[in-house]
Amino acid sequence: MCLIIHQPEGATTPVALLQSAAEYNPDGFGFMGFDAHGKPRIERSGFADVELATRLADQFAGRNCAFHFRRRTRGSSHAENLHPFKLSHGLYLMHNGTANVELRLPGRSDTWHLVHDYLGPFLANRRRLIYDRDFRHILDAWLGPQNRIVFLDEAEGRIELLHRADGLDWNGLWLSNARWVDRKLLSLEGHDGVYRATEASFC
Repeated sequence: MCLIIHQPEGATTPVALLQSAAEYNPDGFGFMGFDAHGKPRIERSGFADVELATRLADQFAGRNCAFHFRRRTRGSSHAENLHPFKLSHGLYLMHNGTANVELRLPGRSDTWHLVHDYLGPFLANRRRLIYDRDFRHILDAWLGPQNRIVFLDEAEGRIELLHRADGLDWNGLWLSNARWVDRKLLSLEGHDGVYRATEASFC
């Protein structure tokens, strides 16, 4: 599992949240957002880089952006499995959850397969389907509410959330879950369990 933090226009992301996210999700960091000129900024790191995350939070204060902290469940910690993933030119994706897809390449995550074998080929020439109600209904039914997705669309200058209602609104931000963050530190309510990185195991 992982944690996505979406920061909409006008909001800021506190350092305490980034530090907690990094502690519970130590296997990678990603960022996507729009700068002052409306251009996308994409960053990835092979570890939970709090320094980079803090710097980006300062640079993008009040701007539309998203942070991704990875906790590896499937696939290696190699760069190929870091978020955000590029779906097509100017279209990126962050994912939190476990997608029920065929894993044909060892070492590649379920998100990698979701992007390269399913969504990427399908959306390459149909990018506006991410806004289509019927397509989103099909995607919802296929992936289930436990899979939360955030898209960045350069052409539209938008960040779009799938399964927003299954995440958590907190202090103007949206969190994909509250399981992999310190609820006591951040006074989060409605969580679904909290575990430190050393306490969790996966079968």
